[in-house]
Amino acid sequence: MNAIKALIRVPVAADGSCFGPDLARNGHFTVGAKGEEKKYDSFEAALDALTKMDKPRWRRPNSAGNWGIVSGNAWKSIERG
Repeated sequence: MNAIKALIRVPVAADGSCFGPDLARNGHFTVGAKGEEKKYDSFEAALDALTKMDKPRWRRPNSAGNWGIVSGNAWKSIERG
């Protein structure tokens, strides 16, 4: 029997990276503009906060492994974990 996976909408940055459950750092997800960042213990809480922002922003590592803020410019649906 095939299980139906739920879809969730996540923000996507200009470089194609998207906000996902793998972006916890030290057990927290950091979202918001620089100087207004907030940390959330769960992916769901952080995603909820992102959906309420005019422009979603979150921290994620770049190709060198440095954590920086990116801004979402689109949304896409992904399968929930």
